[in-house]
Amino acid sequence: MEVFMTNIPLGTSNFKLKIELAKILHAPPFATPTALPMNFEIYLFPRRRRSPWQYAALTLPSARIGEVFLQLYGQPNPRHILTVGNSRIQFQRSRNAPRREVLEQVQRLPFEDPHIAQAREREAKELEALSTHIRTIQFGWECRDQVFSIEWEKSCTADLIFVDEQREFRVKVHSPLAQETRIIAIRASQIGWASAAVDPSSGVPTIFFSLSNPPSFETESSNAGLFDSLVGMLNLPPPKRQKWSAFDPSHEALAPYTSLALRLEAASLDDLRTFRKLTRMAHINIDDFAYRVERRGLFDASVREECALWAMRLPWIVSFQVEALLRANLVDFKEMRRLQRPIEEVLRRERKDYTAALLREFIGQAKSLFWYGEDPVNQERTHQPSELFSGDVVELFSMVSAKFVYRPLNTALNTADATAPFHCLRVTVTPTTMHLEGPFPERSNRVMREYYRSQDCFLRVSFQDENRLQLRFDREIDGRDFVNRRIKEILLKGIEFPGAHFDFLAYSQSALKEHAVWFVKPFAHTDDQGGRHFINAAEIIRSLGTFSNLTFDRTLIRCPARYAARISQAFTATDASITVDAGQIIFSSDIKDSLGRAFTDGVGTISTQLAKDIWRALQENKRRGRRDRTYPRAYQVRFQGSKGVLSVDHTLPGRSILLRPSMIKFEAPNSRNIEIARAFSKPSPYYLNRPLIMLLEGLGVPARVFQTLQENAVRDVQASVESLEQSARLLECHGLGASFRLTSVMLGLHKLGVGPLDDDEFWRQSMDFAVNHVLRELKHKARIPVPGGWTLVGVADVHGYLEEGEIFVCIDSPEGVCYLEGRTLISRSPTIHPGDVQVVQAIGRPPPGSPFERESLRNTVVFSTKGSRPLPSYLGGGDLDGDEYNITTMPELLPPRTFDPANYDPAQRRLVDHDSTMADVAEFVAEYIVSDTLGIIATTWLIIADQSESFILDPDCLKLAALHSDAVDYPKSGQPVPIEHIPRLHRKQKPDWNAPETASVKNGKYYESNRAIGKLYRAIDLPAPKTVGRTARTQQEHMGDVGDSTGALPAILARFRENWWPEEDEAFDAVYDRVAEFTAPEVYDDATVTSIWELYSTYVSRLRSICADHALQSSRTAMLTEEEAVVGTIVANCSQPRKRKDLMAQLREQTAILVGDVRHELEGEEDTPHNVVLRRSWIAFRMAGMTGKAFGGRSFSWLALGAIFDVIKEFEELERAGALGYVNFG
Repeated sequence: MEVFMTNIPLGTSNFKLKIELAKILHAPPFATPTALPMNFEIYLFPRRRRSPWQYAALTLPSARIGEVFLQLYGQPNPRHILTVGNSRIQFQRSRNAPRREVLEQVQRLPFEDPHIAQAREREAKELEALSTHIRTIQFGWECRDQVFSIEWEKSCTADLIFVDEQREFRVKVHSPLAQETRIIAIRASQIGWASAAVDPSSGVPTIFFSLSNPPSFETESSNAGLFDSLVGMLNLPPPKRQKWSAFDPSHEALAPYTSLALRLEAASLDDLRTFRKLTRMAHINIDDFAYRVERRGLFDASVREECALWAMRLPWIVSFQVEALLRANLVDFKEMRRLQRPIEEVLRRERKDYTAALLREFIGQAKSLFWYGEDPVNQERTHQPSELFSGDVVELFSMVSAKFVYRPLNTALNTADATAPFHCLRVTVTPTTMHLEGPFPERSNRVMREYYRSQDCFLRVSFQDENRLQLRFDREIDGRDFVNRRIKEILLKGIEFPGAHFDFLAYSQSALKEHAVWFVKPFAHTDDQGGRHFINAAEIIRSLGTFSNLTFDRTLIRCPARYAARISQAFTATDASITVDAGQIIFSSDIKDSLGRAFTDGVGTISTQLAKDIWRALQENKRRGRRDRTYPRAYQVRFQGSKGVLSVDHTLPGRSILLRPSMIKFEAPNSRNIEIARAFSKPSPYYLNRPLIMLLEGLGVPARVFQTLQENAVRDVQASVESLEQSARLLECHGLGASFRLTSVMLGLHKLGVGPLDDDEFWRQSMDFAVNHVLRELKHKARIPVPGGWTLVGVADVHGYLEEGEIFVCIDSPEGVCYLEGRTLISRSPTIHPGDVQVVQAIGRPPPGSPFERESLRNTVVFSTKGSRPLPSYLGGGDLDGDEYNITTMPELLPPRTFDPANYDPAQRRLVDHDSTMADVAEFVAEYIVSDTLGIIATTWLIIADQSESFILDPDCLKLAALHSDAVDYPKSGQPVPIEHIPRLHRKQKPDWNAPETASVKNGKYYESNRAIGKLYRAIDLPAPKTVGRTARTQQEHMGDVGDSTGALPAILARFRENWWPEEDEAFDAVYDRVAEFTAPEVYDDATVTSIWELYSTYVSRLRSICADHALQSSRTAMLTEEEAVVGTIVANCSQPRKRKDLMAQLREQTAILVGDVRHELEGEEDTPHNVVLRRSWIAFRMAGMTGKAFGGRSFSWLALGAIFDVIKEFEELERAGALGYVNFG
């Protein structure tokens, strides 16, 4: 209820009124001794001219309270009087209803003591008023001999302030002649350490910032104050600041290398004291350390030019690593010049691949030895470089070179195998610099397989912020202008390196979401017939197929976004399988409803024989390993110019493939290889998520249902360390440890009678990280497993057996083949409209005589091809080109009501007046980076559903569902959803579950959500993993231990000769006994030990690079722990969970390839005798135990153990079969 207040004395503050009213409203009859203080809100209206009074609106949480209040204090006959100053405040019923967002705020948020709020506001104003005068700005280099080398400086008149709302320091440099103010913005979170001290040699007061990543360079108009006044008067949007890649043009050449260390000379000692006061109030710790200062010219133009000329003469792959070393801020240019001769000597002695691999190893070693944990202020607390070696860069290179073991695994860079993963060079472009990484082995695609001999001519280029998160701009920054100047220019003009120029090529749809694209440099290509061709970006695009004058999509070539989406099909990560003849390809029509909507949208069929042949080809590419007993009934494919799913049709003869019009996107008749994006060989588990929970709760599913499921999941987590079997099940359920096959290894140990490895520090820490990962997913995503629920690819009932509203589901579950029957909840992510979840009828076991009796299409959900509308289109506009659907028959999750599905028209395409070019595509990519609003729409929907009394049926939620549909289409339509069209939140405060991992919910910006996802969020107490800091320190301490030195090989051989065994190791003893049943554990030979030692050294080198390149933090010291790599998680908190998810996916892909390569080397080819494989794997396991806590040794132990258990399983199968086993594709 709203109450109108008059007779308020002029000058009375909101705080004063709140204090006086709180005395009334927090006492009887409005409050009881046990109740929390009632919340209320006061709004003071702007002062009216000539009025002797102020006016205000009092918002109370309910009409009942308002009536009682007016009975006591209301006009015309108040029983009680409230006096402020000498005035009697008058209260009367307002003619207006309370504002919705204000009413919800007082109803849901706790009361805040106005004394506390006033003190906070006063402190914020005082903090904002503090200004430190700066006379000189200096960027430079922190040298390892504790000297700061000034590499660029500028005398100026500047002020250093702190903006509390952004937690940001700003150095504002005034330039009256240029009519602009230049700004250096430094977030508190990016400060490694800071100091305020008087320079001992010059007596100059100085401020120093050592940063984890470069600051933001910006400009604003010097007339910003005048603009602010006009904005208020004319209701204009405020002018935005401009963002730049350097402080000013004179700084541009040095900014990529010298932006991590900033030294400011203050105008006076008083200014230094002001800065110290400012940091105290802002709760930022500073030291009084002062570097010795020199001007060493480490980045002078002449030195940079000499390095560039030298790099141009090097082979490109070596030049790439030289540039990577410089861009990683690990060495300066003069040090790089000193490294020139040693690098050239290695290049003369060895080939270019060896030299590039050595440089990559040197980068990893430099990270750990030069910078890992370095703290020049508190040297006694951390390992200094001087404690590890002299600090000389040439000495480090010699040390790394001496112990470097180069053993190319089967996916060497210049492989002659087109089916192997290709080695991807990555470049990350940030506002100020570039980071070069790789090569990383990655899953291939059509283009890379065609040009597999020229892998190093391709770059995967990502556009990210300095902290390596997705580019996001404050409201005050003109992000579009910066993207056009920085990113679009690179897309249009290419990237220049010494001796190499790369042009924009294309992207895949998944990469576009990560703001990543492909670049290529021109190269000579020899085809399979021996012909030589000149290849560049334009030639590659031309070779893909025909995109113009298509009868089925006439405007394709005039829509840059759609044109690029079709090109992207060739860049989708796929595996080559088999080639089919033209006569084996069948073209058929789609099955449609009465309005022309396809029941078979995106799905074709293949014969049983072809499905088996494809699976056999894929299995053969896996090299040695256990074969699956059956074959997938559905594949997601790229074939010629088509994309979609192929499901098995048992009526098709021979090796047939049937395509439908809905699958064909462009013409490429000469491509006959069936490329497999995914084989659906197993069902995926079903996890709830926040949008789905919100939707189901809105449809009537009680919150208690979700709470029970979460409580069960938490119990499983807590019990996971009680036995190795429970540990294995936890990892398997949540997809952890898959690269190292931890589930299989732990179950193998469990079968040997081994209990939880409580005495194994590595196992304890790994499980600690796994538990943290699962709890974090529960708390921040509500990723709750649903027992008996599955996520399956959708296919069509091409035989017309199912009726409308029916589905058929056959699943390979751990308990055997099962069929879903009865009322079934079905949905597809993302869910946002009330009709996005439906209840359908699963028919159960195949009826006699039905097509499913002959072919069960296991591990798919089969949709009916009858009815008024295709069921997949109900579910968030789904189709059958690879979409996966969540299904469960759990009665508690079936909503008591459902809604009709949404029915949106396709987004209108944005066309150009000519045939699209790659320049048009580049324009679209730049536009996409600044105008992709899909995530904003989804989050806004979730918050408004939480805030609104109408829940998911709030009109704004329904509008957002329509906008979400358009935003999903944006990458193909080119038509963005303007951010202005997105409804505003109903109130400023957000629900507590929306708080980033890096923020506190107790800062007044969040309220306690009463929705199910709020209750689930608060039910999880997420303890910070206590081991992560200790684990990182232990890793650093042992980075150079025996396991990481070729000089240790003689010591390893000596231990084998001494017949060394670990003491009191239950797991080792159990494995020893099991191995002894098949081979003599004591047997070894020096050649095998040496070979495996080289393999181990290579493994450690690659694992170190993976850990260094996939850390979430952006500092040069950042490195994942070995345990994180093994589990497949990243423990660090992140304000953008999507970034961590992407990094974890890349981490898991890289470790899976590494483990696969090492396993292949251990196990050999198919015809390697089992006893030889077992002996080599056992020697590897023993060797890992001899390396102690050396980095890489303990994970190598688990890898070897997996190989041991796998070959023992093969022995067991041979014993059961009495002969060689074979793959039965039945």
